[in-house]
Amino acid sequence: MIAAILITTLYVGREVLVPLALATLLSFVLTPPLLFLRRLGIPKVLGVATLVSATFLIIFSLGWLISSEAAQFAVDLPRYQSTLAAKISRITKSATNAPAIKTVTEALEEFQQELAHPKPDTSVGTTPGPPEQVEDKNKPVSVEIHEPEPQPFEVLQRLAGTLLPPVAIAGIVLLFVIFILLQREDLRDRLIRLFGTSDLQRTTATLNDAAERLSRYFIRQLLINSAFGIFIAFGLWLIAVPSPTVWGILAMLMRFVPYVGSFIAAAPPLLLAAIVEPGWTTFLLTAALYLISELAMGQIVEPVVYGHGTGLSPIAIVIATVFWTWLWGPLGLLLATPLTVVLVVLGRHMEGLQFFDLLLGDKPALTPEQRFYQRLLSSDSAEAADQLETCAKEGQPFVDCFDEIVLKALQSAQHDAERGALDEENLERIATTIKEVIENLRDVASLRWLQKVVQKKAAQAGNGLASLALVEQEDGLVSLKPTDLAPGWEAEGAIVCVGGRTPLDDAAAVLLSALAEKLGLKQRTLGNEAISPGHIVSLDVIDAKLLCLSYLSIAPSPAHVRYLIRRLRTIVPPDCIILVGYWSSNGNGALKALRETAEADAYATSLRDALKIMMGAARALPAAKPIAESTPSSLTGKAAKPSRTGKTAKPSRRKPPLRVVAEESD
Repeated sequence: MIAAILITTLYVGREVLVPLALATLLSFVLTPPLLFLRRLGIPKVLGVATLVSATFLIIFSLGWLISSEAAQFAVDLPRYQSTLAAKISRITKSATNAPAIKTVTEALEEFQQELAHPKPDTSVGTTPGPPEQVEDKNKPVSVEIHEPEPQPFEVLQRLAGTLLPPVAIAGIVLLFVIFILLQREDLRDRLIRLFGTSDLQRTTATLNDAAERLSRYFIRQLLINSAFGIFIAFGLWLIAVPSPTVWGILAMLMRFVPYVGSFIAAAPPLLLAAIVEPGWTTFLLTAALYLISELAMGQIVEPVVYGHGTGLSPIAIVIATVFWTWLWGPLGLLLATPLTVVLVVLGRHMEGLQFFDLLLGDKPALTPEQRFYQRLLSSDSAEAADQLETCAKEGQPFVDCFDEIVLKALQSAQHDAERGALDEENLERIATTIKEVIENLRDVASLRWLQKVVQKKAAQAGNGLASLALVEQEDGLVSLKPTDLAPGWEAEGAIVCVGGRTPLDDAAAVLLSALAEKLGLKQRTLGNEAISPGHIVSLDVIDAKLLCLSYLSIAPSPAHVRYLIRRLRTIVPPDCIILVGYWSSNGNGALKALRETAEADAYATSLRDALKIMMGAARALPAAKPIAESTPSSLTGKAAKPSRTGKTAKPSRRKPPLRVVAEESD
């Protein structure tokens, strides 16, 4: 009902609202020059009068120029009639040589003769008279209608009916512009009071920022479109198309209409170029002029001036253009994009109008993790993999993309599962989709999995500057060769990644296992059923050097993790490190509780932290120094492995101390 009332009000009040919209947009353009004049010490009234007078003088001069050029064009148009007739004749002759067109033409001629000379009606049994008699009897009487000469008052009335509407609109716009510029501060204060004074600083900053953004946008758009119109007019003058000034102004105005405005503006000069000369050179040059100019403005100039765009989505621009044109006619066509930009800017700065930014803006409606989660729910592994690959192409390594997107999506799935929105079948499908995503990404270069790839300029001898893909070393995450591994870590299954309790835990274990594989580590992945009470006794981890338990949630209590680790101690080799990966969004509070009870060797809350622990444990250390001397625990933050009784055990001579038991600080 509110939408219907607003649309009805906009339609009924268009005679006043259209000039008000034009005046508001024009005031945005004139505000920066007015502020500049104020800084020079010119009084406000004098500055407003100067700017408004100059602006409307330019507008009326352009209108007079268009009218004079149009009148001259109407006078010259009969000269091109013979050229147009000759071209149409040539096109018709060439078209009639085609058999299909020739058949259609003959059929149309027979149909025309049938209409001109119908057959007599013999259904009543009468014999028609001779054609001459019928023709003489029904011979039409010629009638000529002469319109009387218009009286002076009628001429004045017609002239007033043509000139008064645009003059009235121009007068209303002039009046609104003057009052908006003079009462600018008062209008701002009233808007602040309208939107609320509870947070005066925020409201003031919002309105100022919105006004500055809109002013900059409209000034840039006006300058760009004016430059486009001047370039088109100059190009048409060189090509010798009649009335180039008119078509340049038309091109400038129609460029306010997105996507189709330039093509609409190109139609009249193209038609005129086709009839000014017998050949097609002028027509082709004119088409090339518009095509090259639009491509250059849209692909080169506007991205540099506007940045990434106007802030509007393409579908929003199309819908807004259709809506405002239907509502306000041709002026609505020109005002569609500026009005939509105003709504989007207000939506980005004012909480009550945020739906405008959501509906019309070009920002993604969903966050990256929400989009990825939606792909998982739809079992769309191809789109999910493409999203991660796009993230990696933007410079982020896959390990960070997994942490920021995939793990957060799995956390959302865990939350939905805990509140009963996802059943076991859905969880299995999500885990399967994660595995398919990993398979789709296996062929991507290893560098993008672990390190940030940046583009830098480097000087090469004899070749000048060339763009080189350089790798930014981060945290030492580089692929290891077999010779870089410590003894025992080169065996298959040296690292075992196990899901904790749910299919989502299995999916997180698959992610960590894939990253470990890119590091050059020998790993394998087991599902959560491998450590269930019925299967843990048959767990094959005889060659394991590190076992990672993957959890997205340890609710309702971390006690089961502690008992599981105690049982695993009796199964894994004595020097095997037990790492608990807790991929929860609860923060360090839950991790602290887990550390106090779980009795694991190391903990990680992100895939990158887990990889650091794996790297530190698997890398072969220099043989010149004993491990205990080269990496003292007091400096590295490592702790001795706790014993079965919970007390700190001293290193035994029969087994080396743990290399890495690194823990992330709270």
